[in-house]
Amino acid sequence: MNLALPLDLCAAIHVGALMAWFGALSLRRILLVPLGKAELRGLRLAAATALASGLLWPWLQTGVVLDDARAALDPQQVAQVMTQTAFGRTWLARQAFVLLALLTATMPLLAIGRAVYFLVAAALASVALLGHAAAGAGTYGTLQRLALALHLLAAGAWLGALPVLWVLTGRLAAAELALALRRFSSYGIALVTIVVVTGALSAWFRTGGVTALVTSGYGKILLGKVGLVALMGAAALLNRNRYTPALERPDLRVQSAGRRGLRRSIAAESALGVLVVAVAVLLGAAEPPR
Repeated sequence: MNLALPLDLCAAIHVGALMAWFGALSLRRILLVPLGKAELRGLRLAAATALASGLLWPWLQTGVVLDDARAALDPQQVAQVMTQTAFGRTWLARQAFVLLALLTATMPLLAIGRAVYFLVAAALASVALLGHAAAGAGTYGTLQRLALALHLLAAGAWLGALPVLWVLTGRLAAAELALALRRFSSYGIALVTIVVVTGALSAWFRTGGVTALVTSGYGKILLGKVGLVALMGAAALLNRNRYTPALERPDLRVQSAGRRGLRRSIAAESALGVLVVAVAVLLGAAEPPR
């Protein structure tokens, strides 16, 4: 049995859960809107998913590294991979961040505090140390890892905020919701800029130029990811320029239509975000063009 696909799926779920967790915590700090019961349940679910998928990851990784599915069920071989490889040592350190964040989040007064926020940020950014970027040496390798870490944080703050925004569209009054969306829009522009710039840098680091980007299979998948991000940006512009202004109109029917449009648009943007994360994880596991 080939465990490469289950490994990629596990990694995608892990990264997505960390993004959802980090994005919700980031959004609360930007919008200054208290998180309700639904949002807090979502945080706990994201935290539990990040921990569970992170615990499964090394077992699948062992099966892939040793090219033996049975090795994934052998605790001794898993322990060897975790203690004798750079991946394993990095995984142990970053999984400690996830576990500490989860334990801290179980305390009501600390669940959305600064300590959890920075622990989750560290867990998400350190994913950059597990892929091909970790193999880069010297200044070039360091820049590659920094660009990917910043890319992960900006993407997490953007994509991870979307489920919470969707919930808020059904909970907040029209005027309050419009104000929150205006704040997020300004914040989102900065995030999208960081995502695009760091994504372009990472693409250049991995492909070496425009020719490989256009002609290689890896580059074409990467361009597909860019297309998905562009569609997300178009949805965000629609929210900013059409649906949010509708919430500020005195006509209740216009407000209601704007709210419905926002919920559909944010749901579509979230679905595109899931696809972006899946493609990004696949790219992280794929061999770039030589």
